[in-house]
Amino acid sequence: MNSLRLCVLLLSIFIQTRLVAQGVPPLERLITVDIRNATLENALREISRAGRFEFSYNPARIDGKAVVTVRLTNVPIREVLYRVFQSQVTFKSRANHVILVRNDAPEPSLKNFLLDGYILDEQTGERIAQASIFEKSTLASTVSNPFGYYRLRLPTDLSAVRLDVRKQAYVGETVLIRSRTSHSVSIRMTPIPPRLSLKTLPIRVTEDTIRPVNTLATVTVDLPAPGQDSTVRPRPKSVLEQGREHLTRLFVTAQQSIHDVNLNRDTLYRDWQVSFLPFIGTNHRLSGRISNRISVNALIGYSFGVRAFEVGGLFNLVRADVAGFQAGGLGNIVGSNVSGVQLGGLFNLDGGTVQGVQAAGLFNANMQQAQGVQLGGLFNVNAGELTHIIQVGGLFNVAGKSVYGLQLAGLANVALGDVQGWQVSGIVNRARSVRDGHQIGLINLADSVGGVPIGLFSHVKKGGYRRFEVAATEVSLLNLTYRTGVRQFYNVITTGYNFEREGSSDLTAGYGLGTGFSLSRSTLFTLEGTHHHHFYVNQPTNGGWNNQIRLSALFETKVSRLLSLAYGPSFNWYFSGDTTTPPPRRPNVPIFSEGTDGFSTSHHWGWVGFQVGLRFGNS
Repeated sequence: MNSLRLCVLLLSIFIQTRLVAQGVPPLERLITVDIRNATLENALREISRAGRFEFSYNPARIDGKAVVTVRLTNVPIREVLYRVFQSQVTFKSRANHVILVRNDAPEPSLKNFLLDGYILDEQTGERIAQASIFEKSTLASTVSNPFGYYRLRLPTDLSAVRLDVRKQAYVGETVLIRSRTSHSVSIRMTPIPPRLSLKTLPIRVTEDTIRPVNTLATVTVDLPAPGQDSTVRPRPKSVLEQGREHLTRLFVTAQQSIHDVNLNRDTLYRDWQVSFLPFIGTNHRLSGRISNRISVNALIGYSFGVRAFEVGGLFNLVRADVAGFQAGGLGNIVGSNVSGVQLGGLFNLDGGTVQGVQAAGLFNANMQQAQGVQLGGLFNVNAGELTHIIQVGGLFNVAGKSVYGLQLAGLANVALGDVQGWQVSGIVNRARSVRDGHQIGLINLADSVGGVPIGLFSHVKKGGYRRFEVAATEVSLLNLTYRTGVRQFYNVITTGYNFEREGSSDLTAGYGLGTGFSLSRSTLFTLEGTHHHHFYVNQPTNGGWNNQIRLSALFETKVSRLLSLAYGPSFNWYFSGDTTTPPPRRPNVPIFSEGTDGFSTSHHWGWVGFQVGLRFGNS
């Protein structure tokens, strides 16, 4: 029974090992070989047995009787075959087979040569996946596969070949390639020590010596000693920043994204680029790290920066700065600053500051401040500390902090900081404080103001004029009134109620405007004009327009810090569209009796009234 269990266990281990080996391409499997003075045929048989795969080749083209000696420990089969064939045979894998093809004599007219090899960790020897390998003059590039292997084609007519290798968390490498023939170059990279500033890191230079085992004669560069951890924790990304990054990822390939991360300390410069899509263009897959002077994109362009001019049929995606002119048929997405003119058919979405003119059919959104003119068909949003701008939004404008200039919107303007200038909207204006300017809208809200807000309802938290009043008039015995705004110009919202007075309206509702003048520290003189509508709830025959216009001259005298006595005369004009008589008045001091205007069926009355009440307010 124990023997059976042991057999089952060994069989399970064998199957699992076999499955693991089959999941790795044959050329990437690690083996250890010790072959001494064996024929090539026997050497290949031992290699295939160690790697659990099969060779396919033409015996007429490959001499199986040649004598081979190779001793290697825990290396990829690809490197074993490099050592065995010394670049005389090319090989590729298909399923679980490795196909060997003998190289013909090289033709002198070949225009390209191949470089391939592995990217290795210098300290551990492990193969590094997703490393960026590129050549700056041709912009040829690739990314190492999950087993650290890369393959790059370069033109033979290059005057100098410098192979650059970058990987996040590793010191950059530059390899000087002397030969223009296809050969293997494996590159070792040094991990960056912990807490080391990236700005002080040098690029290590190595020289390709075309040695059989892919060795490199390296020029050693001492790394700076690790200092104190000066890493600044990144701030949380805003919703706008997250949206910009998600949109960018939709159009950028995985290999470009890898290059963008690995080459975060490298910026390449070109005078121009022409592209169809982010991965189809003159800058190839390195476009995300290249700053262009001129960029023309048929559909979607992708670059690190623009220094003069850019147009795109659909989108322009720029990771850093834009200077000059940029226009996108649908929109522009910029990771950092924009200076100049930016036009988007639908939107502009920028991660930095904007200086100049920005216009979009739907919206403009910036992570930081803006200076200039901003035109959005629907809205504009700025999250910066300070905005010197004229903002025009079809629906609304939002400034994350302060605004110096003008906000003009169809619905609303919002400034989370101060406004030095004007806010003009169809409905709502909101600011922390308004200095040297005004708010004009149906509703104006501010913590403090230096000017006069103009609207149907204005509320100023500090230094504003706010009063709640309980008063009696000659028409309504109980009136509740709220006054809000500033002393120079405030809104009056009022309602009145009668206690079953015969012939009188049951309820009144009114709105008006007022202004106040200080007579002394304790006395305020106010002039108000209000319009009141009278509701005859219990008299359904009197359902027409029953309106009263009231002009009041009132004195407000302080009784205590929060309480004031208000009193004064009023001049009233009442008009009705039916036969209703004016409401009873006590006292009754008529100015004119019932009359008509000759232009309608309205009836008019006029009289002198009064108002007396108590006002509650702290300013």
